[in-house]
Amino acid sequence: MPRTAKQHFDDDISRAKALLSLAQSLPCNTPQETLLRDDILRSAWMFSVGALDAYFCDAYSDIIAAAMLCKARESAVKLPRYLDDLKVPVSMILERRPKRDNWKWRMAARSLMEKQNILSLDSVSTYFNKFCREGHHLFGDVMDSWATGPSATKRMFGINPATYRSTVGRNRNDQRKKAREALKARFDDVIFQRRHDCIHCCDRPKVAPQKINSPGTVANVIRDIEFLVSRFDNHIQTEVSEFLRKLGFSGATIAQVGY
Repeated sequence: MPRTAKQHFDDDISRAKALLSLAQSLPCNTPQETLLRDDILRSAWMFSVGALDAYFCDAYSDIIAAAMLCKARESAVKLPRYLDDLKVPVSMILERRPKRDNWKWRMAARSLMEKQNILSLDSVSTYFNKFCREGHHLFGDVMDSWATGPSATKRMFGINPATYRSTVGRNRNDQRKKAREALKARFDDVIFQRRHDCIHCCDRPKVAPQKINSPGTVANVIRDIEFLVSRFDNHIQTEVSEFLRKLGFSGATIAQVGY
């Protein structure tokens, strides 16, 4: 996959970590000091979710751009209907770019996501599973390797890796579903929802601002977001390469667009 999306994510998540470090250095001896520290922790939380959202939108744009670039170079290859039906601005396609003409395809793809966000695991599945092979779908087929791999935690999957590995047969199938629901609850109901609360009501969904607990709470949010992006990035890179290959594009063309 082109590295820009991941590089931007790494840069943005480092900004969230800097906010976390700043909050950890602040005193919290009075209610006013505590509120200030907590607001900086909330900012770190929102920055980390923003980094995740931007990464997913950029990754989707990169995939669409790759398909467009491949099609431009090998016009005889047919694209799936859901790609043919995408609407991009005509002006971006017609604009001449003598030095980097291929850039028009990337800009056209990015225009599709300018007003979108990807802030639920169901949305991630909707956007990206169409590019994954059968048996390699996100948040289902990948769960065995994700929930048992390095840095996997009970906090994300509802079970520790060793216990997950010990399940077999029907128990493994059941555990896979439970792990998916736990991951969905962690991100949709906690991480994404808190970002929504901070943006829409200054983290005051009821009478008083919600407690942030401690810097460790936000540190765990950042760790979980980094885990998700790392696993996703490795997975989608392989899947999109296979997707383009199965459409009929040559290896040389696929390599030229970054997959």
